[in-house]
Amino acid sequence: MNKRKVGCIGSGVMGSALMDAVISVIGASEVAIRDSDTTKAEAFAAKTGCTRLDTNRSIVESSTFVFLAVKPQYLAQVLEDISPVISEDTILVSMAAGVRIEQIKKHLDRHPKIIRIMPNTPVAVGQGVIAIAPDQTVQNTDIDELARILGKAGLVELTPEPLMDAVTAVSGSGPAYGYLFIEALSDAACMMGIPRQQALRYAAQTLKGAAEMVLRTGTHPAALKDGVCSPMGTTIAAVSKLEEKGFRSAVIEGATAAWRRSIELGK
Repeated sequence: MNKRKVGCIGSGVMGSALMDAVISVIGASEVAIRDSDTTKAEAFAAKTGCTRLDTNRSIVESSTFVFLAVKPQYLAQVLEDISPVISEDTILVSMAAGVRIEQIKKHLDRHPKIIRIMPNTPVAVGQGVIAIAPDQTVQNTDIDELARILGKAGLVELTPEPLMDAVTAVSGSGPAYGYLFIEALSDAACMMGIPRQQALRYAAQTLKGAAEMVLRTGTHPAALKDGVCSPMGTTIAAVSKLEEKGFRSAVIEGATAAWRRSIELGK
């Protein structure tokens, strides 16, 4: 059988966002998708031109890289369904938070090549983070190929699997923390008289610009912060108030809570 490059089981927010990025690299003809919600899968196929298949097994039989874009609580059922049709060249790519490679293997008759990934929602605009943790049986050429086909989604980096729960807490859940900050800053702007839509643009672009400064310069955020804080100025007054209110502590405690939850989901 002539296999497509990629098949995806699940067409929710993350699955469809990743497949959009993949299609931009390898083309719609190389991608097939399946979802228990056929309406959702049909809509995605119609929008992108990829192929919609009717069963999980048909995705596995016709694809080399098989993305498992299902929630952790449904993963075992999907794995047991597809286990009989997995072949030696099948590469499973799981994005189920907290579910370790060894746990995945327990639901399979044979042990195929498995790669865990943890993407975040900004992959939808090509600005995501995707951590890749391959099983030791996966060849470097397969890892490189996965990184290539995901390249339009954002930053793709190898990460040791024991750190994947931490990745989930930082970059997987992290966009929500950023959205809270943008919303709060824009609310403050509205209180000061800036129109709502303009306030949102200013707040979002400011956070985006600050992040880009860290990435492009490689300068520690503390040094960049010091560069904005003039003596007796407005910024140091704001930073002092944020410290008084426990801003950094709240962020650390929030991310740590997400990390613990990721570990719980994997048990």
